[in-house]
Amino acid sequence: MFILNLMKYIFTLFILLYYSEVFSNERFFLIKEFANIHMQPRIESPVIYPIEQGKELVLKKDKDDWANVLDEKTGLVGWIQKDLISKKKPENIIKTKDYESSFKIFKGRVLEMSESIKEAISIETFVDVKHLGGAAAAVIAKDDWFKGRRHANQAFQVYDLWKNQNQSPSFLSFRNESDEEQFIILSGPHRPRYLKSSK
Repeated sequence: MFILNLMKYIFTLFILLYYSEVFSNERFFLIKEFANIHMQPRIESPVIYPIEQGKELVLKKDKDDWANVLDEKTGLVGWIQKDLISKKKPENIIKTKDYESSFKIFKGRVLEMSESIKEAISIETFVDVKHLGGAAAAVIAKDDWFKGRRHANQAFQVYDLWKNQNQSPSFLSFRNESDEEQFIILSGPHRPRYLKSSK
């Protein structure tokens, strides 16, 4: 009898853990035209970066009127008001800002900058630039670039190009030639922040 009760208990615990994991990974979509992901569950909290209607987010947890969400494309976790998201993806998505055009201009400038650096001092820097959606992008750089003393200064210059092109808080991931994230730069309350990858 004891073994039967123990098995029931273990089975119940397994089911509870399974469903709590399924619930914590629910997918939601931004239903408003535009919203910000914040650092804390408060409207006056600093903005990590803006997102557009239809953006897919993964629910991690919630607190009062706020949802803690993960953007799987950037890997960032932040807070958004619950009334701005829904399990149902909007059908007629309205694009308020043309991030695609901004990205094309930005990519051209970064690759042009890379070519100028190569011509001036014979050092290869940036290989490619990828759009992650909205105000988020990734810069692929030569592996040796990350070992240089001035890579952080150059990264902030590239970030300024991206932020100025978007005219909004932005996110930039810097990755090596194997597409492994090395660090990110994102908007901060007073100045951009440089955060090393935890990988």
